[in-house]
Amino acid sequence: MTQQPYAQWLETEGARLNEIAGRAEANPSDWQRVIPRCPGWDLEGLIGHCAGVWTFVGSSIAAGGPVDRDSIIQPDGSLSQWHADALARITDVLADRDPSEPSWSFHPHNQTIGFWQRRMANEAVMHRWDAQAAYDPTPAPIEPAAGIDGIDELFDFFLPVRQPNVFAGNGQTIHLHATDADGEWVITRTQSGIEVEHAHRKCDVAARGTAQSLLLFVWGRGGTEQLETFGDDSLLADWQREVRI
Repeated sequence: MTQQPYAQWLETEGARLNEIAGRAEANPSDWQRVIPRCPGWDLEGLIGHCAGVWTFVGSSIAAGGPVDRDSIIQPDGSLSQWHADALARITDVLADRDPSEPSWSFHPHNQTIGFWQRRMANEAVMHRWDAQAAYDPTPAPIEPAAGIDGIDELFDFFLPVRQPNVFAGNGQTIHLHATDADGEWVITRTQSGIEVEHAHRKCDVAARGTAQSLLLFVWGRGGTEQLETFGDDSLLADWQREVRI
């Protein structure tokens, strides 16, 4: 994992989430705004999710292991205040820590503070985009480095750890190529799941686009309309149908 400005991303994108939560608090009907491409979620659910995540992770790091999720409830006061307080706490917990410092995490092979510095930054990046999309079909862009890292994290953690058998197949291949940053991936469907490598070679289908467009595609927030594709597009449709994060 290349060292990235995770603290900066968490601070910047977290501040934007706070602004959106404050906007909804001032206009309560906004809490019911639908989050595009996140079925069943509205803005209230999204901000509540983020506040709960910040609280759970901060408490679990402090406890040295996962706390009871049922204990994570909104305290007295507004949802926007809970989000702001929980975000401030997790930001403080992770600030200026050595990424190699041991810490409980969800990843069986990465029990470090660095796991959480990355995870919390990418959580803020994606959910800020989600929250802004509730107001504007063209949210503020995700910077290319964050897009690349979010894609890498999907392949480093979410799929191999959370969904190891997803997108299984018989050797079909997909090539993803970022056009605005250094990022290329070859995805091979195997009978037990996928294998991913950073490589450039001819595959059954290729998809080229900005890091943001590729991130939104692989995370189920965007289709292929923002991508240039070559080859068997049905594999990309399979991905959209089968890979649900």
